[in-house]
Amino acid sequence: MNTFPIRIISLASRPDRRQQIAAQFDRLGVSGYSFLDAVNGKQQPDHPLFVHYDPVARARVKGRGRDLKPSQLGCFASHYLLWQECAASGKPLIVVEDDAILKDNFPEMLAHAQALSQAWPFIWLHEYDLPGRNPSMVVGSIGPFTLTRKLKKHTCSVAYLLNPSGAAALLKYCQAWVYPLDDTVFRFYEHGVENIVLQPACVAQDHESPSDITGADTASPLSLRDKARREAYKLRDTLWRLLHNVRFRIRHGRAAS
Repeated sequence: MNTFPIRIISLASRPDRRQQIAAQFDRLGVSGYSFLDAVNGKQQPDHPLFVHYDPVARARVKGRGRDLKPSQLGCFASHYLLWQECAASGKPLIVVEDDAILKDNFPEMLAHAQALSQAWPFIWLHEYDLPGRNPSMVVGSIGPFTLTRKLKKHTCSVAYLLNPSGAAALLKYCQAWVYPLDDTVFRFYEHGVENIVLQPACVAQDHESPSDITGADTASPLSLRDKARREAYKLRDTLWRLLHNVRFRIRHGRAAS
C-alpha cells in the first residue's frame, strides 16, 4: 500500500475527470490519493488568495492589457493551497492535475518517492513535449531514474513531487503573483528552487482533454514603450538565468547533457 500522499487538483464540478484519473490509479494498484477541489477563477472571482495577484507588476513586465485570466489565477491558487498544505504538514507530497496520464512506471517512482524527496525539494514527474532544444544536466540517479536539471524551463505543471523546504521557498517567493503558475515555478534563478526532472518520466499530459482551470495569456496590442520594457525584462531574466546556471555548474561540477 502506498503511504506517500498524492493530491489531485480537480474541479468538484467535473466528476467525469475525477473518475478518469481515479481509474488510472486503480489500474496501477496505487492508493493513498485524494482530491483537492480546484479553485474556479471564473466562478470565484473574489477568492481570498487572489489578493496576491499584482496587476501593476504584471503590466510592468508584460505590458498593459496582458492581465492573468481568472482561470490562470484559479490554477495558481489551487497549487498554492497544496504548497501551504505541504509546508504546514512538514511532509512531502505528490501533486497531480486531473489531465495527467499515468505511465506504467508510476508505481516504481512511488517506491523511490521518499528518497527522491530527500534529494531535491522539487522534481517534475511529467515529460517535456515541446519541440526544440531542451538543455539539461545530469545531477544524480535514484533507483532506475536519472535526475536532470533544466537549464531553461519545463512545460506545463501536470505532476511534481514537492518537499516542505521547496514549498516554503515557493510560498515566500509568491507573496506577489505576476506570472502564471508554471512560469513562476520555472523562475528557479529567482526563488532558488531548482527545476529537477525525473527521467524516464512517469506521467504525461492528456492533450486531448485540456485543463478546465488554465488559460492562455490575454492577447492585446502593445505600445512601443511596453514592447521595449518587456524586452528589457526578458533580457534581464536571460542574464540572471545564465549567471545562476554558471554558478550551479561550478558547484555541482557536471557537464550539460
